[in-house]
Amino acid sequence: MTEEPVAEKRSQRGRPREFDRELALRNALRLFWEQGYMQTTMSQLCRAMGIKSPSLYCAFGSKAELFLEALAFYKATYWGPVFARYLTEENLYEATKNLFAATARILLSPDAPCGCLTVFSALTLPAREERILATIADMRADTRQVFRERLKKAVRDREIPADTDIPAITGSLTNYFEGLTLQARERDICQAELLAIAVRGVKLLPPVMGVEEAKK
Repeated sequence: MTEEPVAEKRSQRGRPREFDRELALRNALRLFWEQGYMQTTMSQLCRAMGIKSPSLYCAFGSKAELFLEALAFYKATYWGPVFARYLTEENLYEATKNLFAATARILLSPDAPCGCLTVFSALTLPAREERILATIADMRADTRQVFRERLKKAVRDREIPADTDIPAITGSLTNYFEGLTLQARERDICQAELLAIAVRGVKLLPPVMGVEEAKK
């Protein structure tokens, strides 16, 4: 019987256990969401993700790198489809109503902790976490850009007047969106109540243009 080389045995023993990266990210995301970045420890992350510390460092590099990847996963999973639909829906008013309704459902979904991880992290992270804060600032800027582009489309489609104050309305819609995410962290608010608040965000838009006005 041929004996396996010692180096090969050591190599096999040293290999980290395979794991489901997406599932691990989801578990890490939930923990960060519930406790916040600063309050979450590496040992808690290892338990939540079902991996040992060497495997975590090997796969993600550091707690900060893991959090950044969790943020990217969060954005793509929860908000990517919602914002993509908002940009392509034909009617600005229905699209905005649907966006805020979807926001309320996501924020209080039983499958996810309450509130927006991006906004919550921006309010709680210390200034020394410069790289994470810069990434969060970019994500919040992306949200503003979504509203800005949808309003510009509405001007081109003659849904709203050409002289609409797009920067002001963009800011109002963004603040309303972020306000919903903060309100969702209140313990005593239910999804129906947040949904009723959310759909009123459409009132931040300019009045619907009349037929004659649209022809001009």
